[in-house]
Formats: sequence, structure tokens, C-alpha cells
Amino acid sequence: MKRLPIPAGQHSVGPLAGEGDWLASGGGTSVVIWHREVARTVEFPVSRSTPDINRHGVLISAGEDGVWRGEEKLGELPGEPSTVRSINADGDVAGASGGALVVWPAGSASPMPLEGTDDGRFWQVSGMDDAGNVVAATSADGVRQGYVWGSEGERVELQPLAGHHEVSPTLIRDGRVYGWSAERGGEWATTSVEWNLRGEVVRTMELGPVFDVNDAGDELLSWSGAVRRADGRVDRWSYPFTMAFPSVLAENGDLYGGQYYEGPAKLFCR
Repeated sequence: MKRLPIPAGQHSVGPLAGEGDWLASGGGTSVVIWHREVARTVEFPVSRSTPDINRHGVLISAGEDGVWRGEEKLGELPGEPSTVRSINADGDVAGASGGALVVWPAGSASPMPLEGTDDGRFWQVSGMDDAGNVVAATSADGVRQGYVWGSEGERVELQPLAGHHEVSPTLIRDGRVYGWSAERGGEWATTSVEWNLRGEVVRTMELGPVFDVNDAGDELLSWSGAVRRADGRVDRWSYPFTMAFPSVLAENGDLYGGQYYEGPAKLFCR
């Protein structure tokens, strides 16, 4: 384990956002950004959440002063306050505005609503990949439903396993959607799954849902306190004392996250 440096006067407890080379702390009037583990502080005029930073160091944020892509203020739809959730390598941003899910395309500050999300339900973006595919979930009559929108805006429903009644996506990476399928009965019974962009289940997996994945195929399994490597090996950590908030699986296989009282750290250093 290696602790990440924190600038003087800063404090960071909780999950990190990013992809490894670039990382960001969770928010506030000032946040810490790491580039290849070198830290600096970014100040905001008001408290903002900072849910993601892309591979080029562009940070997205949201607060009482609006929603932002780096230092660019994004336009908003009238109605409900706006939020941002994910930014891809090109700078496309996924979030919500005016009560609907939206995408702010790279090079534009104007929000584009996603089909079928202006229905009065609460929608939650799970992620967006570098091709511009967006995955999100909502609930209807207490049943959670998941959808994926292609880069052209077409919507596809994620299908549950046979005998199951609901799904919940956790992320999308290179057109591969991860999450869980569940049967509702006396107890919740969930199965970790992967879907394709047609909404079809392509595999089921042990050890719980995947919360991050890298190009090598390593998978972060937060609920199990483990990383499942592409070769099938499972690396575990001593939860919760070693890594309380595992959150970012870097391309080289290192795991970044937060520790109680100790700040951010890296595990599985290579």
C-alpha cells in the first residue's frame, strides 16, 4: 500500500474519481487532483461535487453555481437542478438537467436530452464510455430498470436473467455494460452480469457486481473486497481497514481509493 500525497491544509476521505493517471477527490470548496500521483489543489467559489475526471485531466463539477466541464460552464434545461456524472476521453459529459438525463457533447455547452427520461421518474446515470454510450437506471413500482443509449441516442432496455424481475447497471466500458440482475422475493437474490449494447446478458460472474474495469480486463469487485484479474486470479484486501472506499482501477492494475482517517492510497503497486 502507498499513501497518496495531500497538499498542506487539505483533507481527503472517501472515494476517488478518475482513471489512474488522473484522480480527483470527492468535492467541496477545494478539491485535490493528482496527475501521476503528484497532487495539487483546485479552488471553487462554492462547494461542488466532483464525480469524474478524464484521461486528459478535464474535471467535471456541480454546485449552486451550476455545472461545469473544467472551467466551462454548461447550459441547463429549465426545471430541476442539473447534475453531472461522467466525462469520457473526448469530453462528452453525461448527467441530468431539467428533470431529464442529458449529454453535453464535446465542444458544446448545450444539453441534449436522452430519449424517454423526461417521464417524471428519478433517473440515475451509471456511466458513459468513450464511444458516447450512456447507461442509467430508474425505478417503476419499486422495480429497478436499466437502459443503455447508443451514441446516436437510441435507447435499449437491459434484460434481466430468466426468472429475475429487475436489473441495476453499475458502469459501461467499451460497449460492455456491467451490473446485476435480481429476483424479488422473500429475500433479494442478485447475480453479477455483463450485457452487450443490445441489452442481452452475455455472461454471469461470481463475487458480486463489477464497479470498475480496465482495458486489460481486470475487474473491481467492491462488495467482495477484491480485484478479479483478467487471468482469473483474485486479489483481495482486508476490508474495511486497508481500503474503505475502493473506487478507481488503473490501466496498470493498481487500485486507488480512500482509507478511514488516513486519506487516499494505492494498493497492488506493481
